Amino acid sequence: MPYPTRLHIYRTAIPMRGFEHAAARRELAEAVVVRMDFDNGRVGWGETLPRPYVTGETIESVIADLAQIIWPACRGSQTNNHIIPCFADPARPDRCVNAAICAYDLANLRRLLDADGHVSAAVLEEIWGLEKAERESLPRRDIPQRVTGVLGSADAGKTAWRLRLMRWYGLRHFKLKLGLGEETDRANLQAVVRQIGPGLAGGKYTLRVDVNGGWPADRTPARAAELARLGVGVVEQPVYCEPAALVDLARRCELPLMADESLRTEADALVLLQEPRIWWNIRLSKNGGLVRSLGLARLAEQHGIPYVLGCMVGESGILSAAQRLALLWGMAPREVEGNYGRFLLRDDLVISPPRFGYGGRLKPLRGPGLGVEVDVEKIERYGQLVRMLV
Repeated sequence: MPYPTRLHIYRTAIPMRGFEHAAARRELAEAVVVRMDFDNGRVGWGETLPRPYVTGETIESVIADLAQIIWPACRGSQTNNHIIPCFADPARPDRCVNAAICAYDLANLRRLLDADGHVSAAVLEEIWGLEKAERESLPRRDIPQRVTGVLGSADAGKTAWRLRLMRWYGLRHFKLKLGLGEETDRANLQAVVRQIGPGLAGGKYTLRVDVNGGWPADRTPARAAELARLGVGVVEQPVYCEPAALVDLARRCELPLMADESLRTEADALVLLQEPRIWWNIRLSKNGGLVRSLGLARLAEQHGIPYVLGCMVGESGILSAAQRLALLWGMAPREVEGNYGRFLLRDDLVISPPRFGYGGRLKPLRGPGLGVEVDVEKIERYGQLVRMLV
């Protein structure tokens, strides 16, 4: 098995079409992109979008962790183990470094794939711990899940307009960002329910809301009850809190809650299992890359926990391709967020950027590595090489 010999770390910033929610408004998609060179001449690419309010990480901390913690431990490693070791900051062992691990993990996947980008049954068996009948069905040939349309704006008129476009494009699953203020939230809800209310009642559409920690805990149960009457199915991360606190809050709510920022590690997941009505939002950047995210998905499926495969707003084609790979390798979420591509970005870092098709459909990507070809000129245009490690 090839082993890594060099790591290039880039800081990138791609202009966006604009997106906002309770925790942030974004005009630039800022990320850390890595290129990993292997001893056999192969090249792997990885990407991560750190968020201080999600894992506590920043662009600067990810660069430092890659250079000072992860690369020294993994450089030249010839182990056949596909899982990158658990890392900790020696000064603060409790600090999360998942975003940094994600960038390395995705680039490191290149050594687990053959020249055509195919993964062996042995690797999938080790990742999933599958029975023979399950193993023979992987990797999948098609992706059955459909992408969710995400709505977020302080202008209810824009929300209504975007929803009409999404419905015209065949989308049936929607997520509305709340926590922008009571009046704004009310106007956005009215705009959405006015269009798809009858469809929610009839099962044609689904709607969940994402509060990004914008509500006080004591008012969340009453607000969840109001949303249930409107046809909303799930409330995502109404409060920023530790997993145990979300478990307690979920037991007082009429609607199921979804853990996003409260689900970062397997330890968090084990606490959340105390309340099976809590859905999980698994995201590659947040949860430490593809392999660790598959592990969380396996845990959820073993315990009958509904989950979605989410994304960070502003992911380029590198992370979008990795998300499709997770679905082909066996992840079976209720819904998928991601592969928005040029719907959100004004440009991309890959040639022929992937994005979902009509009805939210995702097609498998064919090719070496993650299935996309990184555009080196775009990396240089929107990025800056900040470290090269050997």
